[in-house]
Amino acid sequence: MTPRTKSEWRSRLRAARLSMDDAARRLAADRLAAAGAGWAAQLRGGSSPGMVCAFISSGSEPGTGPLLETLFAAGHPVFVPVCEPGHGLSWTAWTPGVELARSDLAPVMEPVGPRLAFSELGAVDGILLPALAVDTAGVRLGQGGGYYDRFLAARAAHAAGGERAVPTAAVVHVGEVFPAGVLPHDVLDQPVGWLVTPDGWSPARPAAR
Repeated sequence: MTPRTKSEWRSRLRAARLSMDDAARRLAADRLAAAGAGWAAQLRGGSSPGMVCAFISSGSEPGTGPLLETLFAAGHPVFVPVCEPGHGLSWTAWTPGVELARSDLAPVMEPVGPRLAFSELGAVDGILLPALAVDTAGVRLGQGGGYYDRFLAARAAHAAGGERAVPTAAVVHVGEVFPAGVLPHDVLDQPVGWLVTPDGWSPARPAAR
């Protein structure tokens, strides 16, 4: 039976992730590194690498360790999120070997270092976001914590006010991409513009009205 609610979808998707063996996880992480770095490079059209915001994977999420290392080695300044009270996010520089500490607010590891608001980062080429699933129209299903929903809503509001819209991409496993309209969503959910999986990247294509 196809899940109907966000809760049902999350339960099924989490179970599927937990069923992956270690070898499959490692292979997916290595392939994701190439795909994510390719996505970041094409945003620049071959010019010098720009800043990328990404994330440190946790638990059964697609592994981003090799991706972060590949982005950094290619010359991209890399920033990752830090959870703040009120479901906000600040951003901290990531470099190989950076000291990490467990978040007081979420089950994730975060770099120890100066925290910056997104507006303080300067020019960001693109943002790689965690997700449990995404559809081909860019509808993203997250873990339900609300941090990224609030962040994406704020970015959409800034773009509507005339700021440059920063490209966003949901990072998922290959089997976590679904046809447009399949995933549950509401009017507050903000779509992403790109899909990145171990198989590569593709632009989201809004469903025809």
